Amino acid sequence: MRHTLAIVAIVFTYMWVADPLVNVRGPWVALPVVLILAICIKHNTKTGQWGFSRRAFWPALGWSIALTVPLAAALWFIGHALGAPPAPRAPLLDFLYVVIWGGAQQFVLQTTILRESQSVVRQGATILAAVIFASLHLPNPFLVTVTLVGGLAWCGIYARYPNIVPLAFSHATATVVILMSFNREVTGALRTGWRYLQ
Repeated sequence: MRHTLAIVAIVFTYMWVADPLVNVRGPWVALPVVLILAICIKHNTKTGQWGFSRRAFWPALGWSIALTVPLAAALWFIGHALGAPPAPRAPLLDFLYVVIWGGAQQFVLQTTILRESQSVVRQGATILAAVIFASLHLPNPFLVTVTLVGGLAWCGIYARYPNIVPLAFSHATATVVILMSFNREVTGALRTGWRYLQ
């Protein structure tokens, strides 16, 4: 689990130490992402698994659709029941952005965190990986909850059908529905770490 622990350490260091100390926005914020992707590439070079199995694509897509449609509907109705939805955004641009960002998260979660969890525990690897993924969204209770549920489902699909592309689309769809349905007061503006406490 050393790669996973290194990823967790980088994320927590950024969220709780670097982010509050450095108020200047700039290219340096990409450094944690580059380091994490480098760790994953190193890990995946050894395992030979990159998360793009052609044979797994269609079954993963089918299961992702079966998961995403009811999840998105539930999020839509819950969000609207909790109050007036936020002002309209640009959902297509949000979707395109989150496909990339969500895809990167799925790449890290599935090819490294889940795979290393499987090497530690056989039966509960999906649960362990989802808990680690959710913990990276602390202390935001909304994000911890939805990423735990999403993480369990996504890891469950990937464990059988190792292709991250459908999972990236599922992740992006759920995120856009959240952005369109929930007020910032509920979601904490999707912030994590020190920023959530501001």
